[in-house]
Order: sequence, then C-alpha cells, then structure tokens
Amino acid sequence: MNKGKIIIVVVVMALVGALGMSFFGSFHKDPPKRKAPEVKRYVNAEKVAYRDVDSQVIASGRLASTEKVTLITEVQGQILAGDVPLKKGRSFAKGALLFRIFDQEARLALLAHKSRFLNAVANLLPDFKVDFPDSYQRWTDFLSAIQIEKELPPLPALNAAKEKIFLAGRNILSDYYAIKSEEVRLKKYNIYAPFVGTFMSVSLEAGSVANPGTRVAEIIRTDKMELEIPVEVANAQWIQQADEVLVTSEDGSKEWSGTVLRKAGFVDPDTQSIAVFVGLESTAQNPLYLGLYLKAVFPGVVVRNAMKIPRNAVFNNNEVFIVKEGRLIKREIHVHKIDEKSLIFSGLDEGDDLVVEPLVNARENSQAEIIKEKS
Repeated sequence: MNKGKIIIVVVVMALVGALGMSFFGSFHKDPPKRKAPEVKRYVNAEKVAYRDVDSQVIASGRLASTEKVTLITEVQGQILAGDVPLKKGRSFAKGALLFRIFDQEARLALLAHKSRFLNAVANLLPDFKVDFPDSYQRWTDFLSAIQIEKELPPLPALNAAKEKIFLAGRNILSDYYAIKSEEVRLKKYNIYAPFVGTFMSVSLEAGSVANPGTRVAEIIRTDKMELEIPVEVANAQWIQQADEVLVTSEDGSKEWSGTVLRKAGFVDPDTQSIAVFVGLESTAQNPLYLGLYLKAVFPGVVVRNAMKIPRNAVFNNNEVFIVKEGRLIKREIHVHKIDEKSLIFSGLDEGDDLVVEPLVNARENSQAEIIKEKS
C-alpha cells in the first residue's frame, strides 16, 4: 500500500470516530442543578414606639484662656523688676506690678513743668481780682489744691468767653493739658497685672532696655478659662447661650460646672463643625490648665414623638431594616438627632419590628427571624 492510500484510511477512521462520539454523546444528560438553599438571618429587633426622648449633646474640646495679652512698651528706658520675677511660667495676682521702666527723668521733668504752671497761675490772681472778681475765689481754691507730687485737680469752670480768651492768651489752658498728658504718660512706666494670670512667654528680662513698641512678655488669665468645643452642625441647634454645662476630665475623675459663653455663627470648613465656647473657673481643688482636653455634657434636649436606637443600625444615612412576614424590608426614617452611639428618629409605623443591630451584606426580602425583641 502506497503512502497516499494510508493517509486516506487514517482520515476516514478519524471522521468515523468523531461522528460516533457525537452520536453516543447525544444520549448523555447533565445531572439537574440544585437551587442553593436560602439563608435565614436571625436578628435583634425592637417594636417601634414613639415618646418624648431626653437626649444630651456630648463633645470634647481643648481649654484656652479667656484673656491673652501681649505686653508692649510705650515708653523708652531700662526695664526694672516688679513684684514678681519676669520669668516664663511665673504666676501673679491681679494688680501686681509686673515690671517697671526707669522713670526718674520723666518724673522730674513733670515736676518742673508743674512748678512753672503753679507760678503762672499765682501770677494771674491779681488780674482775676480786678477783671474777673466772680472767678477770683475759684482760681484761688484751684491754686491751693495743686500739689506738686499729685495729679492736677480739675480746672475751674470757665463762665465767660472773655475769661477763656484771657487764659488762652497766657497759655494756661495749653500748659494744663500738656501736664495732664505727661501724667498719663508717666503711668505707662509701670505695668500692672489686669487679672490673675501667668507669664506665657518673656522676650525681655529685667536690665534690658526697651524702646516704644518693644514686646516684653505675653500673659494669660488663669482664673477664668474657656473650653472651645467643635460640635456637629446637626447638634449645634440644641445648644444655646447661657446653658449650664457639666465638664469632666477625660478619665471622669474631676468635674467642673460651666456656662455656654457664645456659639460661632459659622461652620469651620475643615471640620464641618460649629465652635461652642464654655466658660470655666479654676479652683484650688480643681485647677485648670491651658491646653487640657476636656469633655462637655450639654443639658438634655427633648425630642417629641421620637425613638432612640443604636447609631450603627442605620445605613445610607437614613435607612433601616424592619422584619415583616419573615422578610427584611428597607424603610427610610427621619433623623432628628445623632449622638455618639445612638440616633433619634421618627417616620416608621408604630408596632413595626425594627432591626436594632448592623447587618452585613443583608439584602431586602431575604428571610429573617427575630431572636430577641423588646416590646
């Protein structure tokens, strides 16, 4: 048998085999596919029942001082020590002399100016006795009241235009107000504490020379503090000025009673919250320190005809599951208030079996059975 015949025989046999397999395979049937059994979920549920719900707003914030003042000199001279050392962290009482600036030269110049003024007034008295007899006694009393070491007394009343012209022509009025200006300026050489506080920072110490506009120190008030608390926009509506607030330390070991001082009228773009400021007073038993992180419990608010459930039972912001005829059904709710772990809502029919736990990968109409229900 030649090579061509062998090839033909092989091809024919292959075709016959393929046709045979196809013919007999048509009699084979795949086993029927079994439908996967439906999974039943066992859930915790609660009967929907509305009432007046008491709720609190709880938030945390950082403590700051109600007053922070930068001490800047308005006069020139050497800085001298006051009642307390000019050191960072040193505390002081209200009215304490924080520091002073050498003022001997300014003080002596003021005394010299007052002496010249006193002499000028004395020289006017004879003219007053002749030309303004009605004013003579007032100016005599004014001259007697002047004490070089003390501030000038108020000027006598000027009754007539002629009297004003007479005094102005002799520079009495300009000298008087120039002296009063120097008296005010002399007070700027002594810097007194406007409140109970502490030195936050110190730029110049005693012995340094200050010029007008020189920053010497920064002080903060320590007896009155304020807690700045970022509050969610939805909860800020429940907080009003003058509300009483319970403030606690993070571990709850210390408590303070505070008052809402103010509420910001804008939303922080970074945190999407509204800042609420709570005033607090430091005491010897429970001192307050700048920078403390504290928790505030704002007074309870009443939401009428509502219900409270765990916050994690709600998904997609306002959707929940109820169990109806053994099936999970989605429902939308109206959210009134969101707390840290709970949520107050309405919008469902009373008596509905509301699922009060988070369900993972749950689908609507899937089978469900209630295993624990509060009525």
